[in-house]
Amino acid sequence: MNIILAGGIALLDINPGLVIWTTLTFIIVAIILYVFAWKKIIVALDTRAQYIENNIKEAERLKKEAEAKFEEYQNKMIDLKQEAQEILQEAKKDADVLKDEIIKKAKEEAEELRRRAQKEINLAKESAIEEIHNYAIELSMEITKKVINKTLSKEEHKRLLEETLKELNKSQN
Repeated sequence: MNIILAGGIALLDINPGLVIWTTLTFIIVAIILYVFAWKKIIVALDTRAQYIENNIKEAERLKKEAEAKFEEYQNKMIDLKQEAQEILQEAKKDADVLKDEIIKKAKEEAEELRRRAQKEINLAKESAIEEIHNYAIELSMEITKKVINKTLSKEEHKRLLEETLKELNKSQN
């Protein structure tokens, strides 16, 4: 066993007188503390415990409140996302309807243009047929006049026809 010397006294040596006086002093101090300060210490400790407990309860309440607010925020975000999706779908629907209307109008206008062009073609065709018919009548009359005036050979007939055509061309120009 190691012995530490402090001024000639061994610290690990048991001294019965010192043990009795130390025990007696401890008991007296404990009785004085119990009589005069124990209640105040207990009240202070209880007050501190109550304060800590209230702070824990307040922190839990604030935590629950924060979680509720966070959940509410998440629900609002989900609702806003759904609303944005609905708006996008509605816009897409409107765009499709507008596109269909534009295509329908364009087809109707194209059909109207085709009808008008067909009508103009038919009128021009009828006019050309009538003009050819009139031209053929005039040509026949001219040929008939000349045939009546004399009997023609094939070559004369061809020559007369060419002359008449030239004359009619000149008169139309």
